[in-house]
Amino acid sequence: MIKIILSYPYDKMSCRNAVAIFKNRGVQGVIVFHQCRGYSFVRVSMSLQGMTPNAVHAIHIHEYGDEREGCTSLGGHWNPTGETHGSIYVPGRPRHSGDLINNIYADQNGNFNYAYNDPRLQLFGDVGSTIIGRSVVIHQGVDDLGEGGDAESLKTGNAGVRMGCAIIGLAKDGPYSA
Repeated sequence: MIKIILSYPYDKMSCRNAVAIFKNRGVQGVIVFHQCRGYSFVRVSMSLQGMTPNAVHAIHIHEYGDEREGCTSLGGHWNPTGETHGSIYVPGRPRHSGDLINNIYADQNGNFNYAYNDPRLQLFGDVGSTIIGRSVVIHQGVDDLGEGGDAESLKTGNAGVRMGCAIIGLAKDGPYSA
């Protein structure tokens, strides 16, 4: 008799969730990150409220999850591959893994809801490769996608001051739930 033992990845779908919860004066809401083992992308679902109506704000993942000094102690843009600042929407150009979708566009009520798949993010792996424990920062300014013509543009997209931030924490594993 042959006995088959299924290991963890095969006996059930192994999916991981992470969440960033914004409770700032200029922005509230949730960003949910979801990835199943073996998939090359992370599903990112944003539901944000409380922003100035019709405003555009830069959004990025930053290096640290350390809010001891508020949003200022979160480090720079998360950039594990050492790329220059860019955009997921400009194919063939380098971009930071933490560039996300670069800008969010508040509607007439100050809300932003959007979901997309990001191939540069990971919820599995060692601390150097995963976004868990890092932070999401929403900036006052608009991200120029690294096309501003100066050194700061290639580093930060000239995104401006930090108006809101949230730590990316590990959430209960399982099926996708935004």
